[in-house]
Amino acid sequence: MVATANPLASLAGVRMLAAGGNAVDAIVAAAAAIGVVEPYMSGLAGCGTAMVTPPGGRPRALVFLGVAPTGATSDRFPGGPPDGGYASPAVPGNLAGWTRLLAEYGTRPLAEVLGPAIELAEGGIPVTPFDRLQMQDAPARLSPEAAANYLHDGRVPEPGAILRQPDLAASFRAIAADGPGFLYGGPLGQRLAALMRERGGLITEDDLRAYPERVRWVEPIRADYRGVSVYAPPPPTSAVQVLEALRIVEGFDLGEHLGPRHIALLAEAVRLARVDTDRYVGDPDRVPSHVAQVLSDAHVAELRAQVGRERGGSGGLADGDSGAAYGSTTHLAAVDGNGLAVNITHSLGSVFGSGVVVPGTGVCLNNALHWFSMKPGHPNEVAPGKMHEWPIAPIQLHRDGAFWATVGTPGSFGILATTAQVVVNLVDFGLNVQDAVGAPRFRWADDVGNALPADRIMMEARFPEATRQAMAARGYTVEPLGDWSMRVGGCQAIVRDPASGWLAGAGDPRRNGYAIGW
Repeated sequence: MVATANPLASLAGVRMLAAGGNAVDAIVAAAAAIGVVEPYMSGLAGCGTAMVTPPGGRPRALVFLGVAPTGATSDRFPGGPPDGGYASPAVPGNLAGWTRLLAEYGTRPLAEVLGPAIELAEGGIPVTPFDRLQMQDAPARLSPEAAANYLHDGRVPEPGAILRQPDLAASFRAIAADGPGFLYGGPLGQRLAALMRERGGLITEDDLRAYPERVRWVEPIRADYRGVSVYAPPPPTSAVQVLEALRIVEGFDLGEHLGPRHIALLAEAVRLARVDTDRYVGDPDRVPSHVAQVLSDAHVAELRAQVGRERGGSGGLADGDSGAAYGSTTHLAAVDGNGLAVNITHSLGSVFGSGVVVPGTGVCLNNALHWFSMKPGHPNEVAPGKMHEWPIAPIQLHRDGAFWATVGTPGSFGILATTAQVVVNLVDFGLNVQDAVGAPRFRWADDVGNALPADRIMMEARFPEATRQAMAARGYTVEPLGDWSMRVGGCQAIVRDPASGWLAGAGDPRRNGYAIGW
């Protein structure tokens, strides 16, 4: 089973399975392809994290998030980290992460796995209405080279138009032949570094050559929730927030699905957990870990007491200082018949990342430096060689010691609310995987530079009217979203039936999500 945000990317993964490959072959093919069919969301110069469970084994996490270049010091950003442009990219990690996964767990050669992405870039992909919507503000964001790469005569392509990316196809062909060194020290890296020198960017050839050593396997963090073991990558991802929120609501009966009690309890748990991640989560090489503290019985009991109080005005809430962004991220998952399970969340940061394409390569760069803090002493204060907190959370669920499900989504800091909601839908309410993904969702209304709101919550219109009215009566400011809103993410998930071993996949209808089984 392969589940991604686009049927062409899911099909790229299934092609590997049909050729005798495994789930890692499939996920890497899909990861490369999704950056072609959704170039505004991800790409080989993005940043990400993967979760892998080998057949019959324990989960592992692979971290390939971007790092700040050696020139990224606070004095370089007197107005704060830039949202786009040549000074905004971090050293990219996706290509290093994909090839590390393939080298350790895959069975097919890199050239074969990149084949579907090359075909899609060369032959072109049809622009969908969703693509058009996501690209509508692109002209103001893109560098001249990027505009030539993605726009048609300076305008966003209309639905049905064919978007071809021949330069990107050529880059993938070179990577297929030379491996990841083509970027990390080779010709692509040299062109990228030259562009940075010419136009005020920060990434150097030395930064690129040093990066592959930063890709590392780490022990996942874990929390048990109603008999299910929930595994997630550790900091610098914010995934501990999902585990903390689930631990908080485990102390309550959630009542009726989508009812006021279910939503109010979960919303408060998510919000209080977010306050902790803002205070504590950062680069584990630079910031002490507080995972054990925030997941401790004593701390969870304190937060349950806050959540459990009747809400009136601001009663039962803690103050927090948070930053968030409406970013461009994607999640994808694959599970094979042998039980190998893998899911990845990776991102360019914002729409088209930095808005910069390395000339002649078709490679779009991330804008990950935008997520650093300028606040002295903050866990995510910018510094050379540092990773910042990433609000991504590819989750794996195990039951009775065996793999059961993957869950993950894009959505910036809304990722952590969406992921918890889908897990609760699966575990507490027993929904099938597509209904668990498709059920109405909420998120807190947070954006970059704003404090996490104490009462402003965004809710899809498909929530029962009685629930929305009850939330308002409890003191929340309810901001309505459409029936199906990308503001609450685009989740993909796969569930394995423990008795039969059959797999069920879900694609989120809020995007072009599609799951394909083989």
